[in-house]
Amino acid sequence: MIESDLDIPTGDGRMNTFSVRLAQGGPHPAVVMLMDAAGVRGALRDIARRLAASGYVVFVPNLYYRTSRNFVAGPLRDHPDVEKNKAEMTRHRSAIGHAEVSRDIGALLDHVAADPAVRRGKVGTVGYCMSGAYVVTTAASWPDRIACGAAFYGTRLMADAPDAPWRRLGEIRAELHFAFAEIDSYVPPDEVAAFRKHLAEAPFRSTVEILPGTGHGYAFTDSASFNKPAAEQHFHAMLALFRRHL
Repeated sequence: MIESDLDIPTGDGRMNTFSVRLAQGGPHPAVVMLMDAAGVRGALRDIARRLAASGYVVFVPNLYYRTSRNFVAGPLRDHPDVEKNKAEMTRHRSAIGHAEVSRDIGALLDHVAADPAVRRGKVGTVGYCMSGAYVVTTAASWPDRIACGAAFYGTRLMADAPDAPWRRLGEIRAELHFAFAEIDSYVPPDEVAAFRKHLAEAPFRSTVEILPGTGHGYAFTDSASFNKPAAEQHFHAMLALFRRHL
C-alpha cells in the first residue's frame, strides 16, 4: 500500500488530505471519504485502507483545514473534559457548511482528475454523521463527476435551511445509499421517515436501510456504539455500490 499526505489547493487555503492506494496495478477508480465531526483519525484511515485494498484510490480530506490541520476530538463521553471537547468540535464544525464543502470537493476532484494513479471517470463518495449530508449536496453540486455515494447515519438531512440536503435531491444523478442506526438521538425515526418520502420523489436510484440494534457511530472502532456485524455490513454495502459504478 502507498499512503500519502497531500495538500490540495482551494480558494481558502490548502486542504490537507490523506490518500491511500495499492502499490501495484492500476490505475484504480477514486473514492472520496468525508470525515465525521470528530475529524480525520485512525478509525477513518483504517476504513480507507480497507477500501484501497479492494482496488480504489481513496482520498480523505480534512474538511476543517480552515481552522486546524490536525484536529481530532477528545473523549466525548465519560470524561471530565467532555463539554470542553464538544465545544471545540462544534467550533470547527460550525466554520464550514455545504457551500464550503462543495467548493472543497470540487478542488479535490480537479486533483483526482489529474492523478495518474486514478482511472479516468466519475468518482464515488462516502460520508458519516455530519458528512452524510455532504454526500447529498456534493452529488448535487457535481452531478457530472460523482457516480455514486453512501451516507451512514447522516445528520441534518432534513434541516430547515435553503441549502438543506432534502431540497437538492432533484439535482442529483448519482445512485445514493443511506444507512441509519435504529437507536439514534441525532437522527430520530421521524426524520428518517420524512427523508424517505423525499427520496421516493427524487429522480435518481436510492436505497435506505435501518440496522437493527445499532447506535450512532456503529461503523467506527473508536466509537462506544461500535458494532462489528453492522460495521461489516456497512463496508460491504458501500463496496457493492462502488463496484456497480466505478
